Amino acid sequence: MRIHLGLTGLALWLMTSGLTACAARSSISAEQLLAPTSTATLPPSATATSTVEIVPTQTSSPTPLPTKTATSQPTVTEEPVPLESTAVLTPMPIAPPQSDGVARSAEAPILMYHYISTSPSAQDRIRYGLSVPPEMFEAQLKLLQDNGFKTITLRQLYEHLAGGAPLPEKPIILTFDDGYTDNYSNAFPILQKYGMVGTFFVLTGPADDGHPSYLTWDMIQEMSDAGMDIQLHSREHLDMRNRSYDWLVFQIIGGRQSIEGHTGKPVIFMAYPSGKYDDNVQHFLRSTNFWGAVTTASGSRHVLQDALIWDRVRISGQLRLQDFAKLLGVSVAAQRVTPRQTATPTAPRHSIDPTDSPTPTSTAVYTETPFVTPTSIQSPLMTPLP
Repeated sequence: MRIHLGLTGLALWLMTSGLTACAARSSISAEQLLAPTSTATLPPSATATSTVEIVPTQTSSPTPLPTKTATSQPTVTEEPVPLESTAVLTPMPIAPPQSDGVARSAEAPILMYHYISTSPSAQDRIRYGLSVPPEMFEAQLKLLQDNGFKTITLRQLYEHLAGGAPLPEKPIILTFDDGYTDNYSNAFPILQKYGMVGTFFVLTGPADDGHPSYLTWDMIQEMSDAGMDIQLHSREHLDMRNRSYDWLVFQIIGGRQSIEGHTGKPVIFMAYPSGKYDDNVQHFLRSTNFWGAVTTASGSRHVLQDALIWDRVRISGQLRLQDFAKLLGVSVAAQRVTPRQTATPTAPRHSIDPTDSPTPTSTAVYTETPFVTPTSIQSPLMTPLP
């Protein structure tokens, strides 16, 4: 009985141990199966989630940007339109008219003035030689008027030589170099008084800088609106010989655009600073549709072939009225300044500064005596001046 119970207990004990071992093996297998399942599930789950979330965010972000840019561009394009249409009013590319093949010449003196004011001092010979006092200038214009001269522009001269456009019987061109303020305060009103036109070759640099000795853009525009011809003397008063293409563009085209932008009228002529030029400058002017240019050389008969080197007649401050008349081939006997034109400011100038150069000017107008000894003063004028 004991043995039987022992065997039975042993059997029970063995069965219990087997179940426990099976349970243990099953629990290990479960853990081993669960571990890879959870590990395999998480990584793809996380990867898929992050990929889906990032891609749409980056794709949607750039989409509105081009839309905004495309919308704003038409607005920006519309603003410059009026500026461009205004710039079209300056007809820079006007080409000179073609010659009709007929060889012509014209006797049309191109007078060259600078200052229309009294020189501060006779000791400054260059300034003295370039300064024509207003009363002398008016006497000269009256002489021109009384002798049948009619002022024309360089464009009229060119169109006559190229195609036979009519000119008055006694054409004359009045030019003023550099663009000093007295051109506005003195020359401009006297020209208007006698119904004459002047051609003003201005330096645009001083106008841009507001230099007090030179014309302002407001003055230039007013003169242009009143019928005066505004042409180019360059941006700065520099020797134009042996210059690069870019330098010429800056000085010539830059100056031309400034004038055209303020006057709305074409700039097709220029005066060489100090009368200095070379073949390179002439080629540049032809290639940029300039019709012609004037020098400081003396002469009064012109042909089309020389349009880029037309001569002029220098009018100096010590030129007597009868000498001025001789330059033009007329007599001064019938043209004396009337007492009405006696310059009232003359007396104050006498009392203020007896050595002032304009003092003899009014005397010379009335008595036709020399201002000063011409030989000593006129010699510097033989060299090219501004």
